[in-house]
Amino acid sequence: MKTLLLGSTGMLGQAAAKEARRRGLVLREAARRNAEIALDIADEKALCETLEAEKPALIFNCAALTDLDACERDPLAAWQANARPLAFLAGWARTNGAKLLHISTDQFFTEGGSAVHDEKAPVSLVNEYARSKFAGEAFALTDANALVLRTSIVGMRGWEKPTLAEWAIGIARNDRPATLFSDAWSSSIDVASFARAAFDMAEAGACGLYNLAASEVYTKEEFVREIARQIGHTLTHAISGSVQGLMTARAHCLGLDSGRAEALLGRKMPILSEVVASVLHQYNETSSHELRHIAAHRHA
Repeated sequence: MKTLLLGSTGMLGQAAAKEARRRGLVLREAARRNAEIALDIADEKALCETLEAEKPALIFNCAALTDLDACERDPLAAWQANARPLAFLAGWARTNGAKLLHISTDQFFTEGGSAVHDEKAPVSLVNEYARSKFAGEAFALTDANALVLRTSIVGMRGWEKPTLAEWAIGIARNDRPATLFSDAWSSSIDVASFARAAFDMAEAGACGLYNLAASEVYTKEEFVREIARQIGHTLTHAISGSVQGLMTARAHCLGLDSGRAEALLGRKMPILSEVVASVLHQYNETSSHELRHIAAHRHA
């Protein structure tokens, strides 16, 4: 199955590419930079030309503008990256009999604390990121065969601004001062587990809107402290704090009920300790690769 992976150099894109290669799929990777296909999905003409040139059977879209503050500063850029391209992707997929797999977000819920939200729960759109991603869902779902996955993912990216996991590992390894949010709940899942489940769902013919996340809801503080616990370190300089003081308003009650996805897949999604173990495995793999690369260059 020929797969066009949009946003291939991001955190999820890297994990999805690895999973696609593991499955033996014919993979074409596209991103704004450092990919075999240079593509900004906000460029309608380039996007449509790429679709026609590649003619994929599966379009896996994990390209997005995810910086909440950047979306707030430039709502048009958020719309052009997170919403508008889905109209063209859905239309092309519908016309050409392709499968569209679109990655959405969990940034829709402001009430309930650690409660989980199913796919029918009412949403609260408190920032431009949430508004643009919600619109993207609607555009994607104009294709009845499309699969839209709401999620929150954690893992390594290795470039630009550190991901939550990269930042958290740095805090835990070096016992740095940090404010850990005790009132920001999520069911974030590691990218490896998510990529595997997403491909499984697409291959099973799933369509419509699904939650796909960890089976346990936890705070960002609990995530960081679990990392410290698993690497055998103690956090002596970290304090508990609130997400409410951040510049851009954020939804913070983000637990997702993945029961429908679990029923389709026939397996449970990971709990916090399993998510962290997978993240640390990815970190160790990445570190080992970088060390081998440095050593090779030193002896070249």
